[in-house]
Amino acid sequence: MRLLGLQLIRYVTNAFIAHVPSHALRRVWYTRVVGIRIGDQTALMMGLHIQTRGRPQSGRPGIEIGNHTVVNANCHLDGRGGLLVGNNVSISQGVWILTDEHDVNDPDFPEIFAPVRIEDYVFIGSKAMVLPGVTIGRGAVVGAGAVVTKDVPALAIVGGVPASSIGWRQDHLAYELNFRPALE
Repeated sequence: MRLLGLQLIRYVTNAFIAHVPSHALRRVWYTRVVGIRIGDQTALMMGLHIQTRGRPQSGRPGIEIGNHTVVNANCHLDGRGGLLVGNNVSISQGVWILTDEHDVNDPDFPEIFAPVRIEDYVFIGSKAMVLPGVTIGRGAVVGAGAVVTKDVPALAIVGGVPASSIGWRQDHLAYELNFRPALE
């Protein structure tokens, strides 16, 4: 029965709630029903697709998003292995963040959960993908369309498939994201 309830909540969350043009309503659902921790002044745009294994509890992490962070439209957040997003993080449209994969060499094809950590002031470009077990360091930039397969150092700029270093960001990061669209 618990599995059916979880599947129903996931369906309602992704098929209906994600498309309601009221940020306040979506936020209440995401925090009270799904169990996501969402910081102050954080904006989660419409079309967000969320995967969890139920409300977070000991031994079963979930999704935690810091203050002044923006998750743009049509992103995919997988919290089954644990997802921590810091403060003042900008996640562009269509980004996928995954915390679950399969062991393709095991005959039973088991799931492998690995947490993703995105530190403060990170910018992730449109349609990038972050794979399980990755940490993206403070102030790093992930270019549009990049596939991040390993940790990204603080202030690094990475791009490509797989993502590799293409430069470095200045360490004068003190901005505060306060994005709040009228109908989102």
